[in-house]
This record gives sequence, structure tokens and C-alpha cells, in this order.
Amino acid sequence: MASGFIEIANKQGLTATLLPFGATLAKLTFPDKNGKNQDLVLGFDTIDEFEKDAASIGKTVGRVANRIKNSTLHFDGKQYTMTPNNGPHYLHGGPNGLGYRKWEVVRHAPESVSFSVRANEQDDGLPGDAKIDVTYTVNDRNQLIIEHHATCDTPGLLALTNHAYWNLDGSDTVAEHFLEMEADEFVEVDDTFCPTGAIRSVTDTGFDFRSGKQLKESGKDAEELLDLDNDLVITKKTPPSTPSTYLRFWSEKSGIELSITTSYPVIHLYASKFLDCKGKKGEHYKANKALAIEPQFHSAAPNFDHFPDVSLRPGDHYCQEIVYTFSHVN
Repeated sequence: MASGFIEIANKQGLTATLLPFGATLAKLTFPDKNGKNQDLVLGFDTIDEFEKDAASIGKTVGRVANRIKNSTLHFDGKQYTMTPNNGPHYLHGGPNGLGYRKWEVVRHAPESVSFSVRANEQDDGLPGDAKIDVTYTVNDRNQLIIEHHATCDTPGLLALTNHAYWNLDGSDTVAEHFLEMEADEFVEVDDTFCPTGAIRSVTDTGFDFRSGKQLKESGKDAEELLDLDNDLVITKKTPPSTPSTYLRFWSEKSGIELSITTSYPVIHLYASKFLDCKGKKGEHYKANKALAIEPQFHSAAPNFDHFPDVSLRPGDHYCQEIVYTFSHVN
């Protein structure tokens, strides 16, 4: 890739390419079952294309990931109204969110790179401020680890995620990819894809991936567009044991499997229903080309008191982790 991209790699063939703009995961390659390197994430060939992208492809998004209902929230007794950028809602930190900022490269080693950025109410309309650090690391266990750290000087909100779109075999659609997830519940949304505040059981719904199934089985009709755009609530064991895999995503065509462990409480799944852009090597990315897998806090958390608190206050240390492990299907 062109100058400005940063590459980190292990000795087993796992290579991640990062971009300071948006602290973006621009490319990730891993050998398929035949030993051929496969690029597993959507993206673009040039920095200019990443900067013009409106689909958050590969970006670190926030300060509050996903939707805030009607672009309005109350925090510490004050009402805040932000600029809508998704119908009536405020999405991924709005038009001036973290995905549209150039981050500083603060450390770069052969297997790790760290980015840093500062944000405040003047930037994105959200209360408070934050100094945010994101570190990407690859290791010899064929893992990509993303660490989110932040502190603040004034009280505010913070709820980050990475917005990579995953396709493990290069197919035109991920409908035949398999997904398994430890999630007994999902967050209900309205017809604008914004949470209603209700948390429902996945039983007898298209969101039940507990036993693993092809994505196309999540719809009522195998031929219809995959309509996933929801938080699935991770079922975490009590008491907590050693970190366990919460999500498995795999392709029998390439033989590649991606598994995820995270400290975040939900994983937002978006089957790229509205994707329509020109990507790497001029390919036209269309609906269902990939699955965006977004470990995060509950979408619209600032709008609902019973959702996890995403406030960040002076003295707090925001510290969250996403671990992606790459292997071959048994």
C-alpha cells in the first residue's frame, strides 16, 4: 500500500495495515487453508479514499459508537443536541467524530502501533472531553489485539468500537459465512434502527446464533438481504473465568476462522445492508458484502438509564480490549 500506511506483522503470516486517519484498520491478511494470503477486511487503495469514506470502513468510531436517539441526550442535568447524520439520529460520533480525525502516531514497533487523539464538545457536540489512545498489536498466537484507553479533564461520555467490515473469502456476499455467538439476548430497534430500550430473548428469532449457522439462515427468506443491524448482548459466565470466545465467524470456502474475545458487553452486527461504494482494486462493494463486527457498549446507552453507564469522569481510566484470533476451520 502507499506511503502513510503502517504495517505490523508476526512471523506466521498475520499482517495488519493501519492508517492514522481514523486510527483505521485498512488491511488484514492471513493465509487461507491453501496457504494463499487473503485480505479479510474491506477498505480502499488510497488514503484519499479512506478520508472520503462515509461508511466508517475500518475506523475507530466515537466518541459514542452507533446511534444516539434523535441526536439528543441529557447528561449531568443538561440537555445536549448534536448534529444528526443518520436520519434523525446521531451516528458514530457525528460528522466530526473520531473516524474523521487524523490521529497522532505515538509509538510504532514491528508488531504494534499506538495512535492518540483529543476530543471535546467543540469537536463533536458531546459533553466533556477525552484523551484517547488506541493500540493495535499482533502476536505469535495469530491474534490482533485492539486496546482502547482514555482519560478526561471534564466529565463526559465515551463508548468506542472498531468498525472493520469482515469478509473471510472474498465472495460477493457473506451470506454463506457461518456465525456462532454466545448471546441469549439482543437489543430491540425501531424502524430507524435505533434502540427502543427493550432487551429481548434471541429464542425463535433470526438473532439466535448460539448453535452456529450460516448468515443467510438469519432471514425469513434465504434470498432476501441480510438485515442485521443490532446489538447482541454477550452472555458472560458468572463468576468470570478465563477469557472465553464470545463470537466465531468462519468461511468453509477459505477455511479461515475469526474468533473474538472482548471486555465490551455487546457486539453490534451490521451486515452492510446499505453499503454501496468502490473499494480495493475498484471492486464495487454492495449490500451484504461483509459483516461489520463491533464490540462496544450498548447502542444509544446515553438515552436509557438501564443500559450500561458510558460516562467518563476525571480520575477514571477507560480501558477496554478486543482480541481477534485467526485460525483454520476444524
